[in-house]
Amino acid sequence: MSKVAVVTGSNKGIGFAIVKGLAKQFSGIVYLTARNKELGEKAVKELEAEGLKVAFHQLDIDNQESIDRFAKHLKEKHQGLDLLVNNAAIAYKMADSTPFNEQVKNTIRINFTGTLNLCKALFPLLKPHARVVNVSSRIGMLKIVKDAEFRNKLISESLSVNELAGLMAHFVELARL
Repeated sequence: MSKVAVVTGSNKGIGFAIVKGLAKQFSGIVYLTARNKELGEKAVKELEAEGLKVAFHQLDIDNQESIDRFAKHLKEKHQGLDLLVNNAAIAYKMADSTPFNEQVKNTIRINFTGTLNLCKALFPLLKPHARVVNVSSRIGMLKIVKDAEFRNKLISESLSVNELAGLMAHFVELARL
């Protein structure tokens, strides 16, 4: 059985570079995933033109049905996976005119909830000795969190996933004000 690597949100940018690097070094199947099928297939063709072999599967971490389809595919075709790179995310540019509360809502929904939902679906499929890599931007650094009490909650070793989800929901609510 071949090893399986999955990189979410990998039709461009850092995800694309990760897939390209894995395709050169990983001894197994590398999945390039993208929410947009056409863009994903175009990225695969670009890598194939360079002599690299990768597989494609549509995956939108903001859509539970898409997550479930992909999990089912990995389970049925490969009996699991060996490497998961959580790269799919949304990031607004500083000059973006989208209202702050909308940016917060969308960012938490995709970057936190979408990634969490994907992990809930794929973690049971991780093979022994599997690895998970979470990609984050510099904005994800705890040192930028000015509120010491909030930062301490985030780094608490006793923080549960449900408590963290509650903190994220509270932040979305505060952004609405």
